[in-house]
Amino acid sequence: MFGDKESRDELGIGPIRDAFSDLLFPGTSVLQTRARYYLFIPWCYRTPDVTRLSGKPHRDRGRAKERALIKTLQNAGGDDMTGLIGARAGVNVRNLPSDVYWNGLVRYRVREHRGGIGSLEAVVPTEGATEVADRAVTEWNRTLPPVPKGFPESVDGGFKLTSAEASWLKERIVTTSEGTLLAHLLEADELLGDGAKTPWFAAPDFDEPVLHHARMFSTAMQGAALLYNLIIAERYAAAGLEGDDEDSVTTYRDWLAEWHEDLRANEAKLLSVWDVDEMWTIVRKANPNVRDATRDFVTTWVAGLRASKGPAGDGDLRNLVEEREKRKGAQSRLKNEKMLAAWSGASGTGQLTYRWGTVKTMVNDIIRGLDNARS
Repeated sequence: MFGDKESRDELGIGPIRDAFSDLLFPGTSVLQTRARYYLFIPWCYRTPDVTRLSGKPHRDRGRAKERALIKTLQNAGGDDMTGLIGARAGVNVRNLPSDVYWNGLVRYRVREHRGGIGSLEAVVPTEGATEVADRAVTEWNRTLPPVPKGFPESVDGGFKLTSAEASWLKERIVTTSEGTLLAHLLEADELLGDGAKTPWFAAPDFDEPVLHHARMFSTAMQGAALLYNLIIAERYAAAGLEGDDEDSVTTYRDWLAEWHEDLRANEAKLLSVWDVDEMWTIVRKANPNVRDATRDFVTTWVAGLRASKGPAGDGDLRNLVEEREKRKGAQSRLKNEKMLAAWSGASGTGQLTYRWGTVKTMVNDIIRGLDNARS
């Protein structure tokens, strides 16, 4: 995650980015990898030897099953193991799949009980019932596809969803995320190819204001990130920290100029009529806790950008970004030489795409599962 250029939030706009991410793709996170984990996780806690337990023993036994699953998938290998949680650390991984997928499990009502795993007492079965059936009614979705035989020591198909699993998961997500871009993509029932590099290019027919505002915010704020890196590059070079074969100042100056030229050629009209106040109304619904200073910074940046002939030489925009960096106090690269020396370049320069890499993989996993049924 920290190697992803988009994940570095030098300008403190993460709360806005995350608000748009939640509005477009609820239940997702950048740490999620493959769609079948939405079945793997409940299956780990629905095997008979786990279901009959309560409290900490139930949770511990289920987490042991999650670690067993990691080992099984590691041993299976193959071309479709991309996205394996614990691929490097193995069974000793700190964050298990249930930790990573928890919000989505609750959001999509794969898990019906909002309390922690193991918080429910095991139900004493009535005559003719089983512990698994009685517990499932109150904890996990009762329509969940059954635990495969031999799971988790055996996992047929790896991360490939069966047609029944894909259909079930699609129904869970669509019914609990109605009106979102995530639901729209699943209902469109088409694979997302390499050309779909951003949500707005992947779904030009999704006529909802949230996607327009997410696109404009992403476009505008990439310029602020590039100007930030240019300012830091200038300080970095002036401090004698750059090698003889490096010229990061020229790199970022050229990159910023190219970005601005593209903005003026393709997005200038949209930028000029962008209703920033409407954007704030939408963002506040998802995150009412965005700070006033953050909102003021973004609003001032957009206003300055509309009038600027070039951010690299615009004193007002430079001062705006510099003051935003100085808010970090002793951690600011403009105040702390050690923090300046630790700069490695490309801090948050990638365009904001709101967990798009994760979403593409998850949607395609489900669509491919549905294609198996059609074929």
